[in-house]
Amino acid sequence: MFDTKYNVLLIDDESNSVTSFQALLQNKNYLPLLLTDPTNIQQKIPPNWVGVVLCNTKLTNHSGLSVLKEIMLLDKKIPVIMLSEYGNVPMAVNAMKIGAINFLEKPISFDALLYQIENALAERRQLISQRQWQLNKLNQTFIGSSEWLHKHRQQLQKLANSHLPVFLWGENGTGRYLSASNLHRLSSRKNAPFILHECIQNIPNPIEDLLTQCERGTLVIKHLHQLSINEQQCLASAMHSEEKSFRLIVISDIPLWQIIQQQYLSTEIYAHFLHTQIELLPLYKHPTDIAAIFLHYVQKSCFQLNKAYLPPTKKLLQHLGLQRWIGNVTELIHTAELYALGLFTPQNTPTLDTDRIQLKETNPLAKQLAQYEKQLIEDALLFFQGRINPVANYFAIPRKTLYLRMQKYGIDKNEFKL
Repeated sequence: MFDTKYNVLLIDDESNSVTSFQALLQNKNYLPLLLTDPTNIQQKIPPNWVGVVLCNTKLTNHSGLSVLKEIMLLDKKIPVIMLSEYGNVPMAVNAMKIGAINFLEKPISFDALLYQIENALAERRQLISQRQWQLNKLNQTFIGSSEWLHKHRQQLQKLANSHLPVFLWGENGTGRYLSASNLHRLSSRKNAPFILHECIQNIPNPIEDLLTQCERGTLVIKHLHQLSINEQQCLASAMHSEEKSFRLIVISDIPLWQIIQQQYLSTEIYAHFLHTQIELLPLYKHPTDIAAIFLHYVQKSCFQLNKAYLPPTKKLLQHLGLQRWIGNVTELIHTAELYALGLFTPQNTPTLDTDRIQLKETNPLAKQLAQYEKQLIEDALLFFQGRINPVANYFAIPRKTLYLRMQKYGIDKNEFKL
C-alpha cells in the first residue's frame, strides 16, 4: 500500500511519456506516484484515498480496462482517467460504463488534463470529507469496538450514500430503528420527511397516504409482512415507478427468508431486498461492547440529571458482561439510567437469572415477557415523569403503539406525573 501523501497515481509502463508526465505534475505541485506493475492494485491503494488515477489502456502484461475494473471493485468513486494512444469509440464507451470519469487520446493537452485532475481531486476531497463525517456520526451513535459493530457502521455509511431499499431485522432493542434513522439522517434525504409506520395484523394500512407524506424522504415500515396483498401490490407498484421519490426501509423481528418461506410477502417486494438485508445482532453476541455502552449512557444520564458521575467498578462491569440482556441494548441503556439515579445494583439486574428458575413451577414465556414489558414501560414513565413523547422515543415506537401497550397492561400515565 502506497503513502497517502501521493495524490496522482500514474499506471503506465511507457517510460518516455511517464517521465514527462511526472515532471510536469511535480512542477504544478502535485505528488505523482508511478506504478508500472498494477498487479494486486486493490491492495496498493489506501482506503478513502484522496487522489486521481491516470491509467494507460495498453500495458505490457495487463489490460488497462481490467485494471479499471479492479479499481472500481475497490471503490467505484475513485476518479480514473483512461489514456490511450490507439483509442476508439467502443473502447471509450466501455471504459465509461465501467466507471472511468474520462477517456483521453494521446497526444494529450496537458492544460486540459490538469483541469480534469483538479476538478476530480476537489470532488474526491468533498466525498471523503462526507464519508468521514458520516463515520464520525456513526461512531458517536453506535458505541463499541467489536468487529461486528465496526462492520455495521461501515454498512450503514455505504448505504447512506445510496437510495436502495434496506431490510433491517433482529430482536427488539438491537438498534433497528436507530439504524433506520441514521440511514436517513446521513443521506441526501435528511431534510425530507422521515415516516415510521407499524403494520398491525387485520388493520388497514394507508399506503397511498404514507407515500404522499414521505415524498422525497424515507418510509420506514415495521412488520411489512402484515400488509394485505392489495397493500403490497400498491407498495410494489410505487417502488417500480420511474417517478419513485422515496426510500423504503423495513424493520422486522424475523429474517426475510423466513417471511418468504411462510408466503407472507410478494416476490415483487422481496426482490428489492436481495442484497440489502442487515441483521442486528443481539447484545450477547457482541458482549465486548457491553461495558462501553453502559459507561457511555451512565455518563450521558448523569449529565442530563446534573448528577456527579460515579465510575462503575470493574466487578460490576464484569457482571454486566455475563448477563443475557433479553431486551438487548435498550435494556442495557435502561440499566445505565437506573445506575445514574442510584437505583441499580447487581442484585436487581433486570435480566433473567438462571439460578432462580424453579423447575417445579411453570412460568409461561408469554407471561414472563408481558411482565417484563409492563415493568419497562412503568420504569420509563417514572423516569420521564409520565410524558408520553420521550417514552415513545426511548422505546423507538409510535405513540399509538405505546398507548396500546399501556392500555393492555392497565397503565395510567397520570400516576407517574410529579
